[in-house]
Amino acid sequence: MAEILSNGSSTSITSATVQAQLALLTQHLSDALMLMDADFRILWANPGALRISNLTTADFNGRTLWEIYPGVYESPLGIAYREAVATREQRQVRGFYYEGLKTTFDLDIFPMENGVGVHYRDVTAICNAEFARDRMAAQLGQVLATTTDGIISIDPDFRITYMNDRARDMLAPSGEVLGTNLWEAFPLALYPGSPFVEHYNRAMQQRVPSGFQAFYPEPLNLWFEIDARPAEAGIILFFRDITEQKQRDDALRASEERYRVLTELNPQSLWTADPAGRVLYANQRFLTYIGHDFVPKTGEEYIACFDPDDRARVVDVWTHSVITGEDYNIEARLLRAADSASRWWHLRALPIRDESGSILQWLGVANDIHERRLASEELRMQYAEIDRQRREVEAIYRGSPIGMALYEPRELRVLRMNDRQAEILGVPPELAVGRTIYELTPGVTAAHALMQRAARGEPQLNHSIEGALTTRNGEYNYWNVNYSPIFNEHGEVQAVAGATIEITHQKRAEAALIQTEKLAAVGRLASSIAHEINNPLESVMNLIYIARQHAILPEVQHFLDLADQELRRVAIIANQTLRFHKQSSKPQAIACNELFSTVLTIYEGRLKNSNITVETRKRASLAVLCFEGEIRQVINNLVSNAIDAMPRGGRLIIRSREATDWASARGTPDIARGATDLTRGTPPGRGHVLTVADTGSGIPPETQARMFEAFFTTKGFGGTGLGLWISKEIMDRHHGRIRLRSSQRDPHRGTVFTLFLPFDSNPTPDPGPILPT
Repeated sequence: MAEILSNGSSTSITSATVQAQLALLTQHLSDALMLMDADFRILWANPGALRISNLTTADFNGRTLWEIYPGVYESPLGIAYREAVATREQRQVRGFYYEGLKTTFDLDIFPMENGVGVHYRDVTAICNAEFARDRMAAQLGQVLATTTDGIISIDPDFRITYMNDRARDMLAPSGEVLGTNLWEAFPLALYPGSPFVEHYNRAMQQRVPSGFQAFYPEPLNLWFEIDARPAEAGIILFFRDITEQKQRDDALRASEERYRVLTELNPQSLWTADPAGRVLYANQRFLTYIGHDFVPKTGEEYIACFDPDDRARVVDVWTHSVITGEDYNIEARLLRAADSASRWWHLRALPIRDESGSILQWLGVANDIHERRLASEELRMQYAEIDRQRREVEAIYRGSPIGMALYEPRELRVLRMNDRQAEILGVPPELAVGRTIYELTPGVTAAHALMQRAARGEPQLNHSIEGALTTRNGEYNYWNVNYSPIFNEHGEVQAVAGATIEITHQKRAEAALIQTEKLAAVGRLASSIAHEINNPLESVMNLIYIARQHAILPEVQHFLDLADQELRRVAIIANQTLRFHKQSSKPQAIACNELFSTVLTIYEGRLKNSNITVETRKRASLAVLCFEGEIRQVINNLVSNAIDAMPRGGRLIIRSREATDWASARGTPDIARGATDLTRGTPPGRGHVLTVADTGSGIPPETQARMFEAFFTTKGFGGTGLGLWISKEIMDRHHGRIRLRSSQRDPHRGTVFTLFLPFDSNPTPDPGPILPT
């Protein structure tokens, strides 16, 4: 039975009616209501609880609150539930966030008989809004606390109601001003025409934002930039200290004024341009040259001041600098207004940048370099001429047939050397530089002594020296040398210049001429002797013939035959001697066999004494047109060399055959088989091939390459080095060729000389005497 008081009267209502009304109320209540027993099993929940807790009645099914919502038991909410049951006292939990529902709750927990009841609501939206509000307030507080601007709030009575930390720091010399009247706190701001009064009143009364700069004296002594803005309850002042900036601006203005004066007084021509490249200013010196005041409109009027031929180049270079920020640097011609002369100027400009690197302006300078440019051009031409002369001298130096070198005077090391000197020393120029004269010519002590005297300042001119160089295979050579000291301005020797002419060929030519003269004298004597011998030989031969007719004993007859045979050989030798000396002026047809047989007859005794076996194969039957004495001289030289190559005996092979000269037509040496072809290519033709071969020790490849050089000999002082050289000259005059093949490897050790004499040759006579060898 429940009693309900209404309008001061009481009415009795049945219990069923009350329960029905309560049930209806709980069904429409948006808040959550839930009943649990003492073990926290959910007994009943209204629709609001089912909705907020994301439950259905089927979820109850005798389950406890802790089973339905894991983690709540140990939470502050679980603790509050258990305390309410244990103490039978009501508990409240505010702002409980349950992660499983992503929801925040406010809960009222009250104990009931055999259980507990809970009334709760979803306050997630409210909590989020409060959190956002608190966060915004915190952020705003941080902004106001950390901003570099001072902020003051002023009410309509000009009372300071708020100020941030920055404002408090800047205004600290005036004391604590929060809560005081603005004009009382800063009385010096009140004066006639004060910008403080004007702008504050405009913002307060007219509700118009107003900004200004002003100076406040003692005790602040600061320049302020102030922005006054109307607010709901008065105005808000945003201000910053610009004292240093004002000082910099004042200093900059003073500097700019000084700069302007200096630019006008500067003897150079100065100019400026904006970041886009438009020329804005030029000093009076520049304006006087171009002949008019520089009042820029487009900033491109400067182009007309340049020579027409240079304008496009000037614009291109200036545009490139403006785009890239690179320094501007150019030489171009400017027109002088006084006489319209086109003169060379050097223009340069550098960009002035701010802290971020952006270009603020360009500062430029211009100088009249016309005379300097002309002088430079003249100097350049002089340098070009000097360089040309230097290259000519260098070419002469490098190509000179005289060996030239420069030595430092202390250790006599090579500083530089031309190719001819390197060839004389037998060392490449790059390997000779840095080496001493002692290292390069260890066996030529005469050169060392002369060089040492030159290093002491004594010129050594026209000296002949001789010696052997290891770098040239130990050859003995002769030179004519000059060593001259080079002095510096203090009279000290700073280098030694050497000039060397190799006279080895001349020395050998002199020796050869002496030998030739001796041989010629011997030849003439031999010719006279041979001529004189012929007469008694004929008489003796006639007497032997008569004696043979009257000889009775066989032994006597045999001895007379031997005497006749030996006398005939003497006659042949005498005849050959005469034929060597008396050369015919016209070529004659002669068989190769006859050429070989006469030469072998001369060397018959030497061949026997040297234990050399002669093998001949004569297959050529046709005669060849030649100068008999010259060809016999070639064969004689080859046979003599072959005998010299076999001092312990061996085989001398003599062959002749008719063949076609294909190798001569190709004009290429038979390098693959070790042959050295020393004649030019000629059309193929038929002719005689004469071969002289020996089984001697063979010739090294490096020696083969020089065998036909004049004065080159492997016989030391016993040879002239002219035999093969003359032989080649003879073969060239007969339009033939001579080839050499040699090997030092067994079993083919030996040397082969091959002569080719064409049938259709028209040989030219030797202008000088044939030299016997």
